[in-house]
Amino acid sequence: MKTARFKAGEVIFKEGDRSLEAYRILKGKVHITIRDDSKPVILAQLSEGDIFGEMGMVDERPRSAAAHCVADTECELMTRSDFQVAILENPKQLLPYLATFFERLRTVTSRLNLELQLRAQGEVAKTGQTVPSPRSKSKISSFVPASHHPERTRIHHMHASSFASSGVAPEVEMISISPLNPLCASKLDEDFTNLSIEKFPFRIGRVNDEDGSVFSSNDFSIPDKQPFQVSRNHCSIEREGDNYFVRDRGSTLGTIVNNVHIGVQHGTLTVDLKQGENIVVVGSQKSPYKFRVVLA
Repeated sequence: MKTARFKAGEVIFKEGDRSLEAYRILKGKVHITIRDDSKPVILAQLSEGDIFGEMGMVDERPRSAAAHCVADTECELMTRSDFQVAILENPKQLLPYLATFFERLRTVTSRLNLELQLRAQGEVAKTGQTVPSPRSKSKISSFVPASHHPERTRIHHMHASSFASSGVAPEVEMISISPLNPLCASKLDEDFTNLSIEKFPFRIGRVNDEDGSVFSSNDFSIPDKQPFQVSRNHCSIEREGDNYFVRDRGSTLGTIVNNVHIGVQHGTLTVDLKQGENIVVVGSQKSPYKFRVVLA
């Protein structure tokens, strides 16, 4: 496979471009952006090891976002023909690309499950009957209007309590994550006290040595034991423009952010993070994995 080098500020591809290549960052940093009201909105902040543009190997549709370098960057390029050759000659080379495809599939599956649940809730509202949730044995008791669909476009969806008065998102210079209690800290690396988050999405999940990197693609792994609170691919901290939020990645028990439950079984996959301190529980209320996420 070829490699390519880009200078800081250089555009790798633009929205609407046609390309059949995927990129894996060997070193450097890349922002994935879309344009909104003629200005770029950052959707992802990627660094070494991250893959982007992977759908270029699958379909021939124009790029849905742009990629540009914010530092001198070197990328590995994979085309469809490279992919086919690697299957026969070097399957291990495909592992990071397959992990990225599986992550995309998980996201689509979670959204589909949520859509099925919302449709079921709509039937409840129309008929007055109760219908079991696709992800839970409990009865659905409320209807989420279409106007409050949790997977609507997030551009300009700002956290009301943080900056409703000014209408301007406060600038975030640093995001960090740290264990909230001694029990949580004791289950993590001995020297882990505070971690600065410098890439988005920042994926959190369970350590799983058996599956390797194909089925699990995490930036922060938690060594949970049975009965599991943490799913292999549990949740992620993401960015859209100046807005930061947590997304549940289809976990079994869901995620709790500032006492708000998210997950397919809770009728929403995302919740905004506020300026300052946020409390994130990975799993149920009984989970020991409680973290402080600070936007400063």
